[in-house]
Amino acid sequence: MSRQIQIRRGTEEEHTNFTGAVGEITMDTTNKTLRIHDGETVGGTVLAKQEDIDVADYVIETQLPTAENNYTWFRKYKSGWIEQGGFYSLSGSWGAGSAPSKSIILPCPMSNNKYCITMARGSSDGMILTSICQNLTTTGFNIINYCTASSSAVSGWWRVEGF
Repeated sequence: MSRQIQIRRGTEEEHTNFTGAVGEITMDTTNKTLRIHDGETVGGTVLAKQEDIDVADYVIETQLPTAENNYTWFRKYKSGWIEQGGFYSLSGSWGAGSAPSKSIILPCPMSNNKYCITMARGSSDGMILTSICQNLTTTGFNIINYCTASSSAVSGWWRVEGF
């Protein structure tokens, strides 16, 4: 048969005037917490309950990049924070001063359009590109690439972070 162990217990009010022995553990029956005593601190030190601890954020849902999802990925955190990204590619024939664009559909919708976008881009022939993002919505945005020379392909990676 197992043994039952009981520790000293009392209400929150009773603990306010109680100094436990060094190493003594008591139960606060009002707040349903444990208190650790050091022989000096009146009331002891309250141990936090799990629901009272601000636990670090953690991933609750993910998507890995595959050909089927157009090489997009995301990580959704318990707090609502989302990190996501993908690859884009444009082919065609553009002259200097042209502005090929690509619409990006986010794999995981954002709660607003105040997210941060980071991009890495390039062209098949090494031309210099200036890219901007426009028309940010909760479900996507447009990438516009301004060409400084003729090109036949533009591609890059995008990343979005926010809530």
